[in-house]
Amino acid sequence: MKPADETPPKIIKEVFPMKNQTASLQKHMKMLCETIGARPTGSAKNKAAADYAFGALQNCGFQTRKQEFDCIDWINYGASLTIGGQGVTAVPAEYSLPCDLEAAFICADTAAALQKAELSGKIAVLHGDLCKEPLMPKNFEFYNPDGHKRIIALLEEKNPLAIITVSPDSGIPVHIIQDGDFNIPCAAVCGKALNSFLQSADRKARLAIAAERRPAKACNVLATYGAGPGKVCFSAHIDTKPLTPGALDNASGISVLLAFAESLSGKDLPCQIEIVLLNGEDYYSTPGEMAFMGGLTPEYNLAVSVDGVGLKGSATSVSFYECPKQIEERIMERTDRIGGIEKIEPWPMGDHMIFAMFGIPAIALTSANIFNILETVTHTPDDDMRHIDFDILDNAVRFLESCI
Repeated sequence: MKPADETPPKIIKEVFPMKNQTASLQKHMKMLCETIGARPTGSAKNKAAADYAFGALQNCGFQTRKQEFDCIDWINYGASLTIGGQGVTAVPAEYSLPCDLEAAFICADTAAALQKAELSGKIAVLHGDLCKEPLMPKNFEFYNPDGHKRIIALLEEKNPLAIITVSPDSGIPVHIIQDGDFNIPCAAVCGKALNSFLQSADRKARLAIAAERRPAKACNVLATYGAGPGKVCFSAHIDTKPLTPGALDNASGISVLLAFAESLSGKDLPCQIEIVLLNGEDYYSTPGEMAFMGGLTPEYNLAVSVDGVGLKGSATSVSFYECPKQIEERIMERTDRIGGIEKIEPWPMGDHMIFAMFGIPAIALTSANIFNILETVTHTPDDDMRHIDFDILDNAVRFLESCI
């Protein structure tokens, strides 16, 4: 027999009666992707998105606050590049400083070639091994290979007037350098532009980059509900790259958390719930994550990160980090009942790693097929609501409820 003062635990079905959240999810997605649109950290639209989510969480009865931090609002007005009198399509590298110059250029394809190059007063054209992957920003604390650091250090030492990066085997310019702490103007061109440099007779180019760095502030949105003895965190990032409406990355994650918050409203829960909307995951130095980590304590029972959910034709995937076997087994039992969710191997990128680094049991929720469209849809203007399946998003809300 139970003691008189001990309350029987409520099962999920009693706490969360099944309710379709499609209308709510559609409302949030439309606001974030279409009414607001691209919301890079520090921009006015980023602030509008944070204010919208802040109000929505307050309306659900959450104790809500903003965690402010300094950042850059980078304004891109475009770039022009001429080689031998012929125009070549170029785009400013994200966070680049402006320039307007004409100078001789030198091509380098390896770190060894870069080491030998005399770049003072010239334009450095990087291609080949130097551009096989994006270079980590020099002050990015989570991951920064020695090879990347060497390239950046060489460029700063040799101090060319400007840098042009040639994308590897690509029909569109890919940003190889994206760093607001890097102070050499930089533009990107697509792979097919390399011949224009290699076949140039006078080895000179004219480059104009019209861009601006403006000091700005942005914020994380932190919200709590309930006062139980344990604490469970649900997080998603609210920012985007500059030119994308960010439906999959990550309006869908924010919309799932807001609909989830609505499902909690008025409920008596067995633990404290924290919803964290992080700002800066797609920004070069992740300032929102750094601000949040500054006050992070290991008091959480579990942390669930939602990023890239809702892709049409894809199952929702779940992966585990620092999770005791008991938690993993109990979560998987519930996913079997919910359906449409599959376990995948851990992937060491994303906001879930903030918690895992502190030894906090963490779960990452995303679309199983999201990794197939990282270069073609996410971070591009094509990441819009056409790719979203709202039944899958509604199912993701069910999963978050089951975690409690």
